Amino acid sequence: MQDHTKLKSLDEVMDAMSEEMQLFALDNQFPYLFTKAELFLQLGADVYRKEDYFHQPRTTDPEELNVLKNGCLQLCQGKGLSAEDPFTDLDVSGFNSLMRLFHFESESRKTRHGITFNGQRGALDGITFKHVMDNRSATYFNFCVYPKFD
Repeated sequence: MQDHTKLKSLDEVMDAMSEEMQLFALDNQFPYLFTKAELFLQLGADVYRKEDYFHQPRTTDPEELNVLKNGCLQLCQGKGLSAEDPFTDLDVSGFNSLMRLFHFESESRKTRHGITFNGQRGALDGITFKHVMDNRSATYFNFCVYPKFD
């Protein structure tokens, strides 16, 4: 796991994006999600849960919490905003848990199978989420490696 104290600021991540991607990021709640992810990494799951309106994350399972940390680290790097730079190593359940951490629920999903990303074959999900309080929408991408059967 990476040291989150070396994360770039929101401005640094946004400044590295093209103007078109910055507009897409704004439309898809990226500053809000970045801020929540950064807070989760700073506070840790227990303190974050105590201060969160919906008491997220609900899980206390160390493996599931590691998936959330991984997702938050990736989000703070600007991952997930495009099919060309999706979240990885989260699986479908972890991706949904990550977005639920920020009070978003899945609304629609488009999956492309047989995709190769970083030399691995798998499926690419583009999922649109809605915020449970105010219906803001956010579309993010997640790549899942196909399981290997021996």
